[in-house]
Amino acid sequence: MTTTCAVCGTEHDEEALELGYRRPDAVIDLDAATRAAGVFENDDLCVIDAKRFFVRATLPLPVNGRSGNYQIGVWVEVASSDFDRIGKLWTDPGQAAEPPMSATLANEVRLHPESLGQALLLQLTGPKTRPQVFVRDATYSLGAEQRHGISAHRASEYSVGLRAA
Repeated sequence: MTTTCAVCGTEHDEEALELGYRRPDAVIDLDAATRAAGVFENDDLCVIDAKRFFVRATLPLPVNGRSGNYQIGVWVEVASSDFDRIGKLWTDPGQAAEPPMSATLANEVRLHPESLGQALLLQLTGPKTRPQVFVRDATYSLGAEQRHGISAHRASEYSVGLRAA
């Protein structure tokens, strides 16, 4: 379904691809040899040298005038103890009842300079869905968008140039 944008007058596809990062920036920055020797990685979890622990999550942005959120697929860094807890709860149907955990954003999100390292809260959502994260700082641009919503035009700005994997 498409809607005509009140900002630019073009049609925006409500089903357009959503922005997603394949790996944490810290992993992407490693050379191939270091990555092969010291990184455990799959599409949900990542560990660098048994010292840094990452989980893939979604960062929901409400889209004004739509029932669903625009989901940015991000990686977050968590403490070792939280990573262990997430692992223990990975297939537990009751994991959504777990209290939120502290995390930091492990990707520099398009349109948000200095987003890498932003403080987040991570909430487990269930064994068949990725955890969701929420920006702690409501005054930071990404936190403000998460709390107040974005326009369909802004959602299209996140998606511009994306290709299906």
